[in-house]
Amino acid sequence: MQPEVIMFEDNSIGAPKSRDVAQIHAATCVLMTQFINGHHNPKLAHLIVQQLGRLLSHPELAHSASSRDMYLQLLEHWQTVTNLLLERKSAHLQPVAAH
Repeated sequence: MQPEVIMFEDNSIGAPKSRDVAQIHAATCVLMTQFINGHHNPKLAHLIVQQLGRLLSHPELAHSASSRDMYLQLLEHWQTVTNLLLERKSAHLQPVAAH
């Protein structure tokens, strides 16, 4: 029996930027942990990419070059992971030619 995957949606009132950086960071860490613990699917990887985008666009990080650099590196990594998973999923869905 696999554990339930918790998906976070941005249900905050107002713009996503109004959320606290620590809250977005924590939600991102939970999603990454779920992925690492075996939920290797493109939807989860894409949610991680979205969360990292929220962090990078947060006004509190405008003056923190080290945090922005870290989140940018993570964003690039998770974009690559997402693309690889989507490619694998697409390759599995393509019919195999009969010989």
